[in-house]
Amino acid sequence: MQPEDRIKRHEDTIQRLREDAEWLHETGFWTDIASNAELIAANEQMTALYVSLVRELTRPVG
Repeated sequence: MQPEDRIKRHEDTIQRLREDAEWLHETGFWTDIASNAELIAANEQMTALYVSLVRELTRPVG
């Protein structure tokens, strides 16, 4: 996979995670092992990790 393709894939994941977080805020959804707030926090943490990954992948070499 080319670096540009990988970056695009990660940016798409970031968008989906942000949409999921919005949906969680709107619905109050929860599971038997995590509250809504825990799901939102985990989702936001994952988004931050992907943003950091894209930042590193787009950093100029050298």
